[in-house]
Amino acid sequence: MAKETNPTGPSSESPVSAAPTRRSRATQFFLKGLAITLPPILTLVILIWIAQILYAYVISPTSELVRLTLAWSVQDSRPTAQLVRADFLPPLEDVPGKYVVTPDLRDRLTARMAQPQSPTGPLPANREVPVEWIRQNLDDVYVPFGASAVPYHDYAKVAQQLPPHRMPTSAIGIYKELVTIRYFGNLFFLSAVAVSIAVVALYFVGGLFTARLGTWAVHKVESVFVQRVPLVSNVYSSVKQVTDFFFTERTVSYNRVVALEYPRRGIWTIAFVTSDSLLEITVAANEPLITVLVPTSPMPMTGFTVSVPRSEVVDLNLTIDQAFQFCLSCGVLVPPHQRVTPEQLQRELAKRFAQGPPPIGALAGGEASRPSGNGPTGAGSNSGVAEAGATNDPQTASGPARPDPANRRGAS
Repeated sequence: MAKETNPTGPSSESPVSAAPTRRSRATQFFLKGLAITLPPILTLVILIWIAQILYAYVISPTSELVRLTLAWSVQDSRPTAQLVRADFLPPLEDVPGKYVVTPDLRDRLTARMAQPQSPTGPLPANREVPVEWIRQNLDDVYVPFGASAVPYHDYAKVAQQLPPHRMPTSAIGIYKELVTIRYFGNLFFLSAVAVSIAVVALYFVGGLFTARLGTWAVHKVESVFVQRVPLVSNVYSSVKQVTDFFFTERTVSYNRVVALEYPRRGIWTIAFVTSDSLLEITVAANEPLITVLVPTSPMPMTGFTVSVPRSEVVDLNLTIDQAFQFCLSCGVLVPPHQRVTPEQLQRELAKRFAQGPPPIGALAGGEASRPSGNGPTGAGSNSGVAEAGATNDPQTASGPARPDPANRRGAS
């Protein structure tokens, strides 16, 4: 019997079904383009943001300190009150407005103007001095900046390098620009020197405060001054904890990546071991505990602080960076040695079976002594321990007997 076909219905090759396919492929190409271009762009933006912060709060203040120190050491300004103005002085093209001269130069120029220049007698007293006379005595010419005046030669050196709108408005500002031009050439080399000075200063500060005297001084300042100011103490303590976490040297036990069953049994998550747990929690649990940070994706810098038994965690062959990448990518970026492939899975299972199964009594006792409730250390741990002490029979324990994950994984 011939198979009936619907002449009016669209076939699989019709344009109606092909259009969504083209749209989906276009969307796929667009998302793929974003996935390729966004990582380098965001990386560049973050690096530029960090560089701007370092320049604004480290390099620029250090550069200003270097320039100010050199400017005060080489400055040759004089008080404006010791200099004089004269109406007969001609304007100089490099100096906007009036300039001042020493009293000795004014007297010499006045005497020179009073000399007879012709048989008819001396020049008029209100006549301007020729510019050539001033240029022959530029060592006695100063440019006033409020209460201080800068020698003409220093001012002209800066005016030749900077545009008019960037000219400083103070005498010390002129010398800051002058030392930059004279000793460094430009701000780039000055910034490089500032970075070197900052690195050396941080090195010596770290060496000084690593000693006992320096540690005592820092502790004294924090306890006497910083911690007594209400708002400052709260902000300072939080910032200090973060900086100590990232920049203080820690032992290897504080840089472990582990896996644990959280938020309930059967669900596994990775965590970062930070320290041993609190004393009272350890006493209540009656076994060694560790404190771990369970990160949240895609922001592993935040998370939950949990105290878990040492026997309940599995040490992972992961570095801190690999664990952060795993959390940031929501599990997409898996290190090559941790990818589940048939070959690696078979190899790992062979290693576990080669170690031999744990004793049956240990399995039953470990399962019966597990506390009930959510999380690695749920509520009702005392009742679970009492039940385990009453019987070792797997049938009397809560739930069917199954292999203990602590024995299956190995204690930390």
